[in-house]
Amino acid sequence: MTPLFCMAAAIYFEARSEPLDAQVAVAGVVLERVAHDKYPDDVCGVVFQHKQFSAFNAGLPAIRNYAAWAVSENVAQMVLDDPQSIMPIVGATHYHTEDVMPYWAGQFEYLGQSGSHLFYRGF
Repeated sequence: MTPLFCMAAAIYFEARSEPLDAQVAVAGVVLERVAHDKYPDDVCGVVFQHKQFSAFNAGLPAIRNYAAWAVSENVAQMVLDDPQSIMPIVGATHYHTEDVMPYWAGQFEYLGQSGSHLFYRGF
């Protein structure tokens, strides 16, 4: 798998129904984790790290919405090409949707919301 595929998969399975800025922000979390020494040092390693992104807890699901996949690939390419110029939320290592409240949310620094995703700096 390539970094582009892995980043597109994270965007598609975690945020495909979200506005573009939220999709970019989810991709930003992947890049922040790549840069952090607590996580794998490559995009695919971060995206598919066990129990880190709920979409992949049972493996790689099937891609069914090809229009949304194309958008995810485009967003992934933009983020990988020039992340500093398009990040709506900088420094986030974690996120969750409004629908859940993970145990760690109260312990991390809240950075903002994009779409239905709330973003945090965990370290």
